[in-house]
Amino acid sequence: MPDNNSPEDDWRTLQPNAEHAIRTLLSKVVSHESPLELFEAYAYAKEVAARAVWARMEMHLPAENSTFRALHAKIHEKLQMEYGGVVPAKLLKVPYGGRTHERLFTLLQEKIGQAVPAEILRITTQDAVHTERRTRELRELGLDVIWYERDEVRVYELRNLELNLSRLPAIVRNNIRKDQYLTENEKKEFLRKSGIPENG
Repeated sequence: MPDNNSPEDDWRTLQPNAEHAIRTLLSKVVSHESPLELFEAYAYAKEVAARAVWARMEMHLPAENSTFRALHAKIHEKLQMEYGGVVPAKLLKVPYGGRTHERLFTLLQEKIGQAVPAEILRITTQDAVHTERRTRELRELGLDVIWYERDEVRVYELRNLELNLSRLPAIVRNNIRKDQYLTENEKKEFLRKSGIPENG
């Protein structure tokens, strides 16, 4: 889809195409067409329907989630209180604050305390490979996100909006480990000063 199109424009364009593709697929199923023709109809319907559903989902999601922003800011505040002055500010940055994580949080928040199929989350990010990793990264922020199998389907659930502050040391440790400009000795020294175990 062109980058300059709004989700509303994309939806208006793709909705009738998706309806036509699905009707065509259904007709192929009912008429017992050859396997190749059935597969071609299926592949086309799957592609067009996925694009249409993504556009509709984009219309549904807010431009910004104030709850997610507030929680992200709270984590940063807690890191500053706990480790400010001990380690440089650049090592106290809070990860996973981009649009992808915010979208995933929004979907989980809408169904808080309920299971959300992984497939719905994949549609939102248009990424079948890394979406579930991005979702699990919310847990690394201290959010109470769990995942499990239900009827052989992987689902995710945001159980509440309380932050698990015991995750804070791991955020700082990961920041220190990933910093390319620190020597190994400097990394160990910052971990020692902050009281964070090297392994954990």
